[in-house]
Amino acid sequence: MTLGGLHHIALGVPDVPTAESFYCELFDLDVLFREGSLDGDFGALPEGMEWPEADAAGVDPGLTFVGRDDLALALAHDPSTPEGGHVDHIALTVSDAELGAICDRARELDCGVDQRETAAFVVDTYGIEWELNTSSPPPETPFKTLDV
Repeated sequence: MTLGGLHHIALGVPDVPTAESFYCELFDLDVLFREGSLDGDFGALPEGMEWPEADAAGVDPGLTFVGRDDLALALAHDPSTPEGGHVDHIALTVSDAELGAICDRARELDCGVDQRETAAFVVDTYGIEWELNTSSPPPETPFKTLDV
């Protein structure tokens, strides 16, 4: 079995803009993209839009991807973590063949499996969610850009 390596780590955080600022400063990361909700519609912020400008336009921060080199962090809003954060899931880069093989083994091991075309989400025996992704990091936003 050949795994391509770490795709990204997703962290649940109580405040996305604050977490983005912290992790960018700590690891000298760049913002790859930002996503949020506007009038019930979830999507990407226009390229270059900062959180204060988005906030003024009524966008609720939902997620930001930051990274550089081989590190990508997804910082997702999780209101259940008011005083801290947690690892939401770990994403691995896999080949198309490995995606199917791992999902088959996970089902045999009674793990929860949500398999899609280019990714799968496996919740293991210990409650840890693994995203298996066939796309190359860093990821791009899967949503359309919000009309802000």
